Amino acid sequence: MPLPVAQIVFVGPVPPLCSGTAQHATRLVEALGEEAEVTVLSWQHQYPRLLFRRAQRNAVCGHLAGARFGLRWWDPLSWWRAGSIAARSDLVVLAWTTPFHALPYRVILALAGRGGARRVAVVHNAVPHEPLPWHQQLTRWTLAACDGAVTHARSVADDLARMIPELETVVVAHPPNLDIACCPLPEADPPRLVLLGFVRRYKGLDVALHALALLAARGLRPELTVAGEFWEPVGRWRDRVNELGLDGQVTLQPGYLDDAQVTRLLYEHHAVLLPYRSASSSGILPLALAAGRPAIGSAVGGIEEVIVDGVNGTLATPGDPVSLAAAIERALADLPDLAAGTGRASSTWDAVAQAVRKFGPDY
Repeated sequence: MPLPVAQIVFVGPVPPLCSGTAQHATRLVEALGEEAEVTVLSWQHQYPRLLFRRAQRNAVCGHLAGARFGLRWWDPLSWWRAGSIAARSDLVVLAWTTPFHALPYRVILALAGRGGARRVAVVHNAVPHEPLPWHQQLTRWTLAACDGAVTHARSVADDLARMIPELETVVVAHPPNLDIACCPLPEADPPRLVLLGFVRRYKGLDVALHALALLAARGLRPELTVAGEFWEPVGRWRDRVNELGLDGQVTLQPGYLDDAQVTRLLYEHHAVLLPYRSASSSGILPLALAAGRPAIGSAVGGIEEVIVDGVNGTLATPGDPVSLAAAIERALADLPDLAAGTGRASSTWDAVAQAVRKFGPDY
């Protein structure tokens, strides 16, 4: 049997930074900590205000004990300090979401490599949802310094293979970020859909509203709850709901969702809506399936790798409200069978940790 890694440094966002990536990191660090001592190096200032116009830290997101929040996107000394710590480890685990952090991460990886540490990236997005200038070059430049990568979607692994053919990549399914039990569908009528998480253009809320308007014109009026932090002023979305005649059918619930709220919303609704224009993997999707909720999503990225049309949900053409309306209609007509097809979680955090440790010394 291979020896466990003795010292691991994890670099990336963790609570009280608020994001699915931070939540993911918490579960991964906990799993890695079962067989190693894990030092967490996180961000004091992750983005400039121009790029992230909301509070980046929030006590409601929780806190990961022992994490150090010294990294600042504008401070090379903070990158050097983190790299010096990483250089004394056996394995550095880097959470990669955006090439905005290419320079600090490259510095940390370079210093870690000089110290003899192995380096692995957990790649959430190989291609950013909102492309940045030189994003492919920056991603290639940074992640080429790694000894391997772990992703949650074959599509992300394919993106990495095109950019960095020499980088060994392991694909492991995304486990649920929360411990959530399967729950019977609610009995209330009309059927209720829910769209959770950050509301950004790539999430396709505009497509969903258009699809609901098409269904309403035919007399089918499922309710939709949109819950999470809105990237644009929520008033614009309320105006759009009014313009489409969806008052009373669509509820907008802006604000960060804690774990209990996410669980409650899943249990109160019949299906989860994922009308993404683009996607790598989705943290909401494994939660939905674990809760026994079918998913109606776009046939894109990691979403179409998890949703089996007609088994645990339905799929639509990305960006196409007509196709999405048809997918919603098919799902509503077959909700009990689709709920029965959700099954148990397809992966565990121990499996993700094992994939990460594969790139450590003595493996």
